[in-house]
Amino acid sequence: MPYQRAPYYMLAVIGVIIIGFWPSYFAVADTSPWQFHAHGMAASLWVLIVTAQSWTAQHKNQLQLHRAVGKASLFLFPFLIGGLAAIIDRQGRDYVAGDPINLLYGPGFLTGTMVAMAAYVTVFYRALKYRRKVWVHAGYMLSTPLILFESPFGRVVNLYVPGFIVHGPADFPRVMSSILWSMALELAIIAVIWLRVGERAKPFLVTAGFIIVEMFAIGLASNFTALRQFDTFVGHLPEATIVLTGFAIGAATGWLGWQAGKRPTVPIGTAAVPA
Repeated sequence: MPYQRAPYYMLAVIGVIIIGFWPSYFAVADTSPWQFHAHGMAASLWVLIVTAQSWTAQHKNQLQLHRAVGKASLFLFPFLIGGLAAIIDRQGRDYVAGDPINLLYGPGFLTGTMVAMAAYVTVFYRALKYRRKVWVHAGYMLSTPLILFESPFGRVVNLYVPGFIVHGPADFPRVMSSILWSMALELAIIAVIWLRVGERAKPFLVTAGFIIVEMFAIGLASNFTALRQFDTFVGHLPEATIVLTGFAIGAATGWLGWQAGKRPTVPIGTAAVPA
């Protein structure tokens, strides 16, 4: 089976998530906004699903469980995209409210999250469409944790790496630096995968393309007046409008991807007759 070391890679991702988000989310979960819970729970379950799939795929006696977990992802994916939409809602509201870090980078965070959402939709759709091609399917599913890996890893950098540690508002530019360097690490990981497995790693290149676009979006979007105005517009939209739109996009992606990956049916009477 492809990517035999993937379960260990996923365990490392889980470790980074726990360390990175412990001070800002897990340790203060009882006071966190509901949008953080919507995203945090869905994203955490998604990482666990990908971990379970990467493990069961390596054991032939667990392929039925692998398929069952894969089908469960169809039900979780709308919540994953809805959770990202909830983060967009929270970011817009914080920008309108004058939150200092969002005043600096809010439009970048907004457009970056929208690019990440588009990446998840594209990658998951293709994972479903090509679910009968093991290398392609595995590549797309395993690339999903990379899409937002910059978020927990960037926080780890801001907590522990000298020169990037954030002590207060004067250090906020370090937040952007840590995000961009974390994305560079994502691209480096994809490059290593490509060197190891070659052409079979093409699904990771799709994710790399989105990561590059996200880097430009996060780094440059705040410089554009139109995007600052768009952030203000989003901050005044009803919460339900944003979140339910994300949920609907996720549900449509799962249904369309599943349909696209079905075996083609041969109409009765069209089979070739031997000469």
